[in-house]
Amino acid sequence: MKHIFSLLSLLCITLFTASCASDNDDFGKETGYLKLDLTTLVSTHNNSRAVTSAPSGYDPKTIAVKIMKSDGTVVLETSDAANDENFKGNIVLEPGTYTISGSSAGWDGSDSGFDTPYYAGSTTATVSAKTLTRANLTLTQANVKVTVNYDENINNHFKRANCVVTSAIEGVAVRSFGLTTTASAYFPVAALDFDLTLTNKDDNSFTMHKEITDVKARDHIIVNYKLADSGSIGGITVTVDDATQSYTYNISVPRKSSIALQANKANAWSNFADLSVEVTAKTSSFKEESLNLQWRNTSESTWTDVPVGNLTKGENDKYTYRLTGLTPNTAYAYRLAYNDGETIVNSDEVKFTTEAQTALENAGFENWYKDGAIWYPNAQGEKYWDSSNAGSAGAMGENYNVTTGITNGAYEGTSANLQSMYVVIKFAAASLFTGELDGLIGTKGAKLKWGVPFTSRPTALKGYMKYTPGSINRGSQPTGAPASGNKDHCQIFCALLTEQLLVANASNNDGYEMSTEIDWENDPRVIAYGELMQNTTDSNWKEFNIPLTFHSTTAKPTHLLIVCSSSRWGDYFYGSDTSNLKLDNFSLEYGVPAE
Repeated sequence: MKHIFSLLSLLCITLFTASCASDNDDFGKETGYLKLDLTTLVSTHNNSRAVTSAPSGYDPKTIAVKIMKSDGTVVLETSDAANDENFKGNIVLEPGTYTISGSSAGWDGSDSGFDTPYYAGSTTATVSAKTLTRANLTLTQANVKVTVNYDENINNHFKRANCVVTSAIEGVAVRSFGLTTTASAYFPVAALDFDLTLTNKDDNSFTMHKEITDVKARDHIIVNYKLADSGSIGGITVTVDDATQSYTYNISVPRKSSIALQANKANAWSNFADLSVEVTAKTSSFKEESLNLQWRNTSESTWTDVPVGNLTKGENDKYTYRLTGLTPNTAYAYRLAYNDGETIVNSDEVKFTTEAQTALENAGFENWYKDGAIWYPNAQGEKYWDSSNAGSAGAMGENYNVTTGITNGAYEGTSANLQSMYVVIKFAAASLFTGELDGLIGTKGAKLKWGVPFTSRPTALKGYMKYTPGSINRGSQPTGAPASGNKDHCQIFCALLTEQLLVANASNNDGYEMSTEIDWENDPRVIAYGELMQNTTDSNWKEFNIPLTFHSTTAKPTHLLIVCSSSRWGDYFYGSDTSNLKLDNFSLEYGVPAE
């Protein structure tokens, strides 16, 4: 949905704050001077009504200011910058960098309230000795404004109407908007639920629910309830005004009590889909047991029923269901249905297509080709797997290919053989990864493009391996690695990414980040990750299985990364020059991700 914002017109109120120093002070001292200009962007809504849920007498335009050193020490603060003598003129400060923060005084904006806007902002300033520094602190609205309007014709068909707005933040007071409520309320920035209850002239009532999730500071959410053109509930239309930063939701209300159902976008994997449905309006005679989730293959006409008792119920008549046993790369549809014998209502159908179960290329490492002195783990002309051979054999000759294909001692056909070695002047760990080596950084390291295009979501990497670790005898011990003389480790890891990663194992000026600094558990580019590390000897080939832990089960990847190394700390040129890792028959497993 396009963001739609609409605050009323903005009014700039500029307050020139001051200090405890005179404008005529001598600048010869080993101190600096700060002149602070304070600007508050204030919406033109009426601020004269009584404040609710904020301290008595709260005025959002009274600004508290705090000046802090880089270590967090507060050197000067006030609860009213416009009228504090310490902020008039030039503020005398020791040389250094300061954080200057301001906010509406007397309230932190963490609760809701009618006519309680809250303003906040911060800036930094570096003060030098014998110098006057000017800093501008601009404050903007830090909470979200909510307005609920009722069409005048609703009074002709309903005796009572009440919309309760609830924040997703626990503990924030709910706010009710009746037919005569004219004030706007302000909420902390979080998702908001709008629950409308209507009672008609015959005392029959029903409810409607709307959730607004994409909420930002300075938004003005306007909800307009209007009578529908017919007895049924119409759709919800949204208009946007980017210039004034507002969303306007026009929600159709039926003249008579009705039941309205909604099916939402599915989160479809290769063999299952997470579905969500909700009852957005219901009558007082509504019977939950009359609900069914229905689904079908789009090539078929018959619906399969899932009784409401099999669904997981959340708040506000929302339900979720994990539909399993689906066929990859297949189109399906689902809906929510209600049938109590008298009233029959179906939501609109929502269609989705399951993901394909994409396989790895050259997963058995049967294909290899040679270009000059360098061996590549692909068929001629293909770019899917790469290795560190360009750095070792490319510099020192074909005898220094650290990653090669072997048939003698292979698991099946041809296997990949990763042999760490000392290449004349430097230790080289053997590696095998999806992506490509993108250049060398002198003799210090290499630049890599990690990952190949990939949009499916496997849940595990499987394969066969045989590892013989040597005793570490090369390089300087990095943090976290075992001391020299201990057994080396191999590593295999797999990640689903939202972009290809440009990494290096040495500092460079080309924008490539250090591969050793990627946080696989928290980096937002990493959707899922799994790894295997081992320092024991395999006397025979063995099967391995690396499950992927998903950091997000809704995000979709763009790239797949698999990295294998015979020496775990090879990025630091540390390990054993006798460590050997053999690999074969990789495959991706598809299923339900582990919780």
